[in-house]
Amino acid sequence: MNECDKKNCTLHVCTSCRPADFPREPAANRPGFRLYQELSELIDSSIYKDQIELIPTKCLSLCPRPCGIALSSKGSWTYLFGDQDPKNTSEDILECIKLFLSERNGFLSRSQRPKSLRSSILGRIPPKE
Repeated sequence: MNECDKKNCTLHVCTSCRPADFPREPAANRPGFRLYQELSELIDSSIYKDQIELIPTKCLSLCPRPCGIALSSKGSWTYLFGDQDPKNTSEDILECIKLFLSERNGFLSRSQRPKSLRSSILGRIPPKE
């Protein structure tokens, strides 16, 4: 696969995510914001940094299941996950993205995904044709 054939994806991270009993302020301490920062550092130091567009998102409306992320790519399945933890699942998220990028249409069976992203899936949307 040459440079022009590489598949790219977008990873949205809800930066406002926090458990209900977690303080709102300072916003930079919210688990969602910390997850975004952790993923930013991880992606920037990976060989996939040119293929992943990381976008901080104010709200993914997953409040009962923080922290939330969404993974998408043109012509591929889109995934929505909750229950992510900046201290424990960032590496798994990057591993899942690697698998996603390797699949032509982005379809990831439950057994393919890292363990922490199996039960935390909230939805999967088929590619728009």
